[in-house]
Amino acid sequence: MKILVISNNYPSEIAPTYGVFVYNLVQKFVELGHEVEVIATVNKLQSKKTNVVKTKYGEERAKIHYSKAISVSNKWIFGFNTHLIGEYFSVNAVRKTVNDNNIEFDVVYAHFLVNGIVAVKALYGFGKPIFVAEGELKNINLRKKYYKDSKYASLVSKIDGFIAVSPQIKENLIHVGIDKNKIIIKPNAIDPTKFYPRDKKEMRLKYNLPLNMRIIVFVGRFVHDKGPTRVLEAISKLNDVGVIFIGQGNQSLNSDKILFKGKVPTDLVPEYLSAADIFVLPTLHEGSCNAIIEAMACGLPIVSSNIPEIQFQCDPNSSILVDPMDEQKIREAITVILGDDNKRKQMSMNAINYAKKFEITNRAKDILNFIS
Repeated sequence: MKILVISNNYPSEIAPTYGVFVYNLVQKFVELGHEVEVIATVNKLQSKKTNVVKTKYGEERAKIHYSKAISVSNKWIFGFNTHLIGEYFSVNAVRKTVNDNNIEFDVVYAHFLVNGIVAVKALYGFGKPIFVAEGELKNINLRKKYYKDSKYASLVSKIDGFIAVSPQIKENLIHVGIDKNKIIIKPNAIDPTKFYPRDKKEMRLKYNLPLNMRIIVFVGRFVHDKGPTRVLEAISKLNDVGVIFIGQGNQSLNSDKILFKGKVPTDLVPEYLSAADIFVLPTLHEGSCNAIIEAMACGLPIVSSNIPEIQFQCDPNSSILVDPMDEQKIREAITVILGDDNKRKQMSMNAINYAKKFEITNRAKDILNFIS
């Protein structure tokens, strides 16, 4: 099968950590015997920046077309959202890329509804089925507001199927008018050849981390919704506990408990996870959280949020879920796990076993079967 992937979220030499979860799935499609071409739309204005350090993001089995389009932020002006201007340029860029490169395809796989709508506008005339993967609740509701109801209904009716990463995403898709028979649920997944436990002492020595300290790790954007400052507050009164923050964002994180803070290459994330004792993410909302699955696969007990999306991903035998806004409850959950070595080790083993449910090869096969 010849698959054309449309995504504005795909890694490049300029942004090697961007859209890694899409990249991993694309590689599996190829590995399973399919021909894949990716049109990765990039901001034309951003791509003109100079003095950017280029880094190879990994082996690429698919054929990639970086299609440049002007991107415009989402602002309402007299009932019109400026996102539609950027969408117009993206539609033209995708159509031009297909025509200029004589791309042949049997099916379109668009990552996120924003790209699904671009695919409909650019490629529906080719007469090929269009499928959309969706993993963000906010995106679904936001996207609908940009169009008149009749226009929106017309656009989504041209999409042949949806891959939702959680039951909550499926329900939200149904709420905005998608036929439930067009939707399957397939949570995000990890590659177990990349995410597995390393020797903790070895990883701590490698990254100059203290050997005798309890270490928690946070992976995500440094923003209010993800909760890194709540993590800092939760551990502020705990002795001999340090924290690793992997990511970036607009929140300022300052504390003598921070052992490391910043972005790291994707292939090093499992090593930092393996250096820690516990994973903490008091997030307010998710689609299907890659960071949680990756942490489980590396053998970390999970402290996260008692919300439906996280409940769907986590098992009580390897996690403690709490009110993500209650710093005292976060602290208590951390203390329960770090204060009992036997409990922590058992939760670690349970996490590794439970993470096997989220294996990327099986996810890719199920998606391909759905498309077929």
